[in-house]
Amino acid sequence: MRKMASVLLSLTLVAVVSCVQIESLQFSRTALLTGVRLDGSRTSYARFTTWSICRNASMSFEFQTDRPTSLLLYADDGSRRFVQLRLVRGAVQLRYRLSPTADRDVVMTIGDGLDDNRWHLVQLLSVDGSQLVLTVDRTLKVEPRADSMSLVKQRGRTVRLTTGTFVGGLPASVRRRPADLAVPTAAFELRLDGTVRDLRLSRCSAEATLAELVAGRGVTEAGDGAKDRCGTVNPCFHGGLCVSTAAGPLCECDRTDFDGMRCSIGQSFTFSTVSHK
Repeated sequence: MRKMASVLLSLTLVAVVSCVQIESLQFSRTALLTGVRLDGSRTSYARFTTWSICRNASMSFEFQTDRPTSLLLYADDGSRRFVQLRLVRGAVQLRYRLSPTADRDVVMTIGDGLDDNRWHLVQLLSVDGSQLVLTVDRTLKVEPRADSMSLVKQRGRTVRLTTGTFVGGLPASVRRRPADLAVPTAAFELRLDGTVRDLRLSRCSAEATLAELVAGRGVTEAGDGAKDRCGTVNPCFHGGLCVSTAAGPLCECDRTDFDGMRCSIGQSFTFSTVSHK
C-alpha cells in the first residue's frame, strides 16, 4: 500500500508539473490585437513587444481618452536610454534620451485638447538612426504648423529598448523597483483611462507590423469582433477576465487566486506527508 501511494503521489506531481508547463507555454504566446482598452486603475498596463531605434525605424498608434494627463507609452534599455510619451494637459509630450552619455533629455510637446475622447494618431520616426521625428494627427491631412512636427538630432546608433513597450502604465513589479528604470518617475505616472489601437512597430528599415501583446492588467480588447471571439459565455473560471485575441480568448487571471489559460490552476499547492506506523 505504501509503495502504491508513493507511485500515485509521483504520478500526481508529474501531472501537475506537466499541466503548469503547458499552461506556461500557452501564456507565453503573444497575441495580435487591433486595440486595447485600459481601465485606468492603479495597476493597469499593457506590455507589447520590444522596439529598437535605428535607421528608418518607426512607431505609430492611435489613442482615445477624456483624461488630460496620463502615461501613453514607455520603453527603455534597462540602463539610461529611453522613450516616453505622455499626455500632459491635453498635449502629447515626448521625452527621450538616445545616448547614455547625454547630459540632458530631449523634451518636445505637440497638440492641444487631445483629451476630447476622439481618435488621435501619434507617430515616431527615426530617419537614419540619429534623429527622432514626432508627429501628431498627420492622418488628418492638415498642413502641420511650425510646432506640430519636431526634429531633434542625436548621435545615432541602434538603441534596443529591451524592457518591452509599455502602454498606459507600468506593472506593479516595476513600481516596486523604480530605480531599475531609466526614468524612475515613469512608474508613478497617472494611468491611461482610454483606448489604444493599431500599435505598429518597425525596426531598421523593416515594414511596420502590428505589435504583439505580451502581458497586461486591467486590459480588455477594443475593436470589432471582440465579443464574438470571447463568446456569449465567459470561458474564464474563478472570475477571470476574458480578453479576445486573434488567436482566441485569453484569460487575465491577475485579480484571481488562479493561473493558466482559463484561470483554472491554483497558484499554490500544499503537500502533506502522512507517517505510517
